[in-house]
Amino acid sequence: MSEADEQRLFTEVCLHGLRARLCDEVDSLDGYLPPHVAAIARRVADALEVPQPATT
Repeated sequence: MSEADEQRLFTEVCLHGLRARLCDEVDSLDGYLPPHVAAIARRVADALEVPQPATT
């Protein structure tokens, strides 16, 4: 895989992960993405999860 292809894949999974997180549709990633892309996009979405404030 060339560097340009790797950068394109990285951009694609970041966008899919962000969209899935914003729409709260992380589970739908498997329905329309190839498995390896969906797995990485899911990790991006998980990393973007909004942290909840700590209770004190």
